[in-house]
Amino acid sequence: MAPGNRRTVARCAAVMCVLGVLRECKSNKKRLWVREWLRRREDKGIFDNLCREMRLGDDAAFYNYHRMNKEDFDYLLRLVGPKIAKQDTRMRKAIPPEQRLSVTLRHLATGESKTSLGYSYRISPNLLSSVVPEVCEALYAALQPLYMKMPTNEEEWLRIQAEFHSLWQFPNCCGALDGKRVLIAKPPKSGSTYYDYKCHFSSILLALVDAKLRFIYVDVGSAGRASDGGVWEKCSLKKGT
Repeated sequence: MAPGNRRTVARCAAVMCVLGVLRECKSNKKRLWVREWLRRREDKGIFDNLCREMRLGDDAAFYNYHRMNKEDFDYLLRLVGPKIAKQDTRMRKAIPPEQRLSVTLRHLATGESKTSLGYSYRISPNLLSSVVPEVCEALYAALQPLYMKMPTNEEEWLRIQAEFHSLWQFPNCCGALDGKRVLIAKPPKSGSTYYDYKCHFSSILLALVDAKLRFIYVDVGSAGRASDGGVWEKCSLKKGT
């Protein structure tokens, strides 16, 4: 190739690269960091409007919506608020702990999808997918030592045994143990692992309660097709017996 032709080809290549960069920059200008309807969360979102109205003037509606009264809600918020709080950034304001707790309780109470909750709370479903598990972990960490405490010594086990005898006339019993199959959506790529004998996809909740029906141990997550004996063989409670 002649030198002149080579220079022409090089110049054309350079022009094409510049045009490509300009085109990419132009397209990037059209992209939004936050969708417009998400920007209006504080003005139009359900939490800053309906939830606050119920909190101020309708105790029954607040209870029905969150499945707990305002006092219990505030109690939970004091326990987990510092653990689920996030800092504001230059790009956007963080979702306050009160709203994170509200949307999580609503999801747990109704099973409403994150997509549906995202529209009503004006929170992106992707963000909700991290908010809900994070709040649940904080709730478990705060409440488990207080309300689901396993006996740690012989005296505590004997106390439970005495309560079973006095309340239910059931001697030598240290706890009532049973399992419950909870219906779930089929996990991706799980095959028939969670397919149970009732032709449903389920996960097993194994629970131990004391004489006053208080949970003292739970094991969650075993596949629905497993038998009671199979769940017992794998749970940590057996290892402690």
